[in-house]
Amino acid sequence: MAFIDESYREPLHTDERPFYSMSAVIVGRDQGALVRDVLMDIPGSRYWHTTEAYRTPAGKRVIKEMIDYIAGAADFNIVTVQTQIRRDDPGMITARHECLGALTKELTRGSGVNAVRLLVAESRNAKVHPGGDADDTRVIRQLRSAGSIDRAVHVHHTSPGKEPLLWAADLSVWAFRRNLAVGDKQWFEPLQGISTVLHVDGADVSVKRSNPHLPQPSPGVQQTVSHESGRDRGRGPAVASPSSVVFDGSESEALGRIRRIAAAAGKNVDQEVTLAVATNEPRRLVAAANVYLRQSRQPEGQSRPRTEEAISRAAETIMQPQGAGKVKAALEQLRRQRAAEAEKVMATEPAEQQRSHRPGYRR
Repeated sequence: MAFIDESYREPLHTDERPFYSMSAVIVGRDQGALVRDVLMDIPGSRYWHTTEAYRTPAGKRVIKEMIDYIAGAADFNIVTVQTQIRRDDPGMITARHECLGALTKELTRGSGVNAVRLLVAESRNAKVHPGGDADDTRVIRQLRSAGSIDRAVHVHHTSPGKEPLLWAADLSVWAFRRNLAVGDKQWFEPLQGISTVLHVDGADVSVKRSNPHLPQPSPGVQQTVSHESGRDRGRGPAVASPSSVVFDGSESEALGRIRRIAAAAGKNVDQEVTLAVATNEPRRLVAAANVYLRQSRQPEGQSRPRTEEAISRAAETIMQPQGAGKVKAALEQLRRQRAAEAEKVMATEPAEQQRSHRPGYRR
């Protein structure tokens, strides 16, 4: 199971840079009851909110003890972050869908018996967020329909008061925010050994990471080190107001680094397809399909059947039949073009070389 919470900074009329982040703490099914009990024992209460606890010295000591415990008790911690908030997304709805879509695909790509299939998220205040829980459910449903995630994946919403394991996600995303927003690394450092931090555009901002495309056994992702090491990078922490988190006109080192890495990495077609489904944006999917077609037609372009299948399934899910038909027709035309080019090459090869292509042929 994965327990999810979010943290964000909304677009303001200042030099602050907005961002949206989500953290998912993964706890083994056989460890849930124990971790839940310990998380309640440390503060000695059924109520917890990290931001409130941080206001007092005693609360800070409890935060440190809880984070240190999570670092040893949780299996993995996945963080997704969006640092390019769109101008047409002042309420950050699209940013949330992007983070949730990228997070869910990463969390659930495992195929082992302990792979994550249940996401537990905090219920949203319907007065503040009218779409609320229904929006998250729709995102997961569309990802399932498009084949982007396993059909057994579901999301369940509840409150931290009813499920204290959500406190782990609250602590994780709070610690990540402190690092990201104000350069305060001490809180997230204990979690680095179990954390993977990904930019939603597909740029990997981890220090090191094995191939993210390989199916993983339990629980669905592999252990790695997060994007920020403890090394001194030549700059002190950003100076911030504790109440408003303002940076004197600058952004934190961690936030800037994520933006630079993401910009250098560019867009990833497969990830864009997932994000198009999560945000229900047909135009975004068409743009991703066009990028793939353009890449495939270049001399060094290669056939990627899984990507083509993902584009087709996504088109069927979020586009009208006529539009989906055009996307699939373009992919079919690309396949016919490849087949024709292959036949042309075969026709110009010497007879001896052609015989070597026959199945089972041996010289």
